[in-house]
Amino acid sequence: MEEITIEKEVPQEQEELIINQEIKNHLLVYCKWGMFFGILAYVGAAFMFILSFLYLLLDTLTSALELFWGSYVNIISFIVFFACSILYFIGGRLIIQSSNYTKFGITQNNQTEVEKGTKKLASLMKFMGIATIVGICLYIIFIIIMVIVGVSTAIQSF
Repeated sequence: MEEITIEKEVPQEQEELIINQEIKNHLLVYCKWGMFFGILAYVGAAFMFILSFLYLLLDTLTSALELFWGSYVNIISFIVFFACSILYFIGGRLIIQSSNYTKFGITQNNQTEVEKGTKKLASLMKFMGIATIVGICLYIIFIIIMVIVGVSTAIQSF
């Protein structure tokens, strides 16, 4: 029988990362734009949140959609817009947190805060990646459903 040995990796000496003034300036520009986009995401989330309740309460907004989705169009519209408002809020929160931590870390020369900021930025990128993959899958499912409905409607019209 063969013996299995597990070797531990020998930690290599880490080099210190040097953040010069040019890198700091680029990160501060990121922080300013990150705050801008975070605030826009909060505003978008608020509009979608309000719109989700309007869709739930007002029948005139959904009358054209009722032909396709049926009588549950208000609830479906509410769920879609409410979910989108939550997604926008989460994305806005992550980018604002990342910007705040990074800006504080750079202005105070605090490595820990810059690490927190980049960790939040990585979380934002993971979140956006997962949301994009889910969105693409939903688009594909929606297109397949539309093709099936279109074909069945064309067959019925003959």
